[in-house]
Amino acid sequence: MTFKPLKTTFFIPLFKLLVLIGFAVSAVSALAVQPARAEFRAESLDNNFPDEIAAAKEQGKFLVIMFQQIGCPYCEEMRARVYPDPKVQKYYTKRFVLIESNIRGSLSVVSPQGKAMTEKKYARKNRVRATPTFIYFDKNGKQALKVTGFMDIARFIKAGQYVVKGVYKTKTSFYRYLQKSMK
Repeated sequence: MTFKPLKTTFFIPLFKLLVLIGFAVSAVSALAVQPARAEFRAESLDNNFPDEIAAAKEQGKFLVIMFQQIGCPYCEEMRARVYPDPKVQKYYTKRFVLIESNIRGSLSVVSPQGKAMTEKKYARKNRVRATPTFIYFDKNGKQALKVTGFMDIARFIKAGQYVVKGVYKTKTSFYRYLQKSMK
């Protein structure tokens, strides 16, 4: 039995076709719509939370700290699905500054009470055991609300409204507020 060699004229057009398809796929993926950046998210340069609260207050806003950790799927879900939503963007950009803090981090932070510690110790002090956990501060630096876990768009906006409207001052729990306001 003898084998006939395949002609190179078959492989050259096939190779060209594959290269062309590769370029087309990469061009389409480059044009894919990227999620909008959440304008209310800020990077704290020195993790001095009293300064961050004061800066937010000067802008007429509240500070929110999102406690997160590397590899947290629900944190990523918040960043990918909730933060870019136009309703969230509109509501939070006008009213909040959000800073992230790593619950296992070793960066130095200054707590709203003025005490220096690591991110990890600050998370423990606030009894953050799961991520994401959001702590909302009033304009005087006192904790107004703490919510643990993923929040969908509606619940995330309701959490903001709970703080902005001052419902936390009435001692009505956030969950009771949600039950009443979602009816």
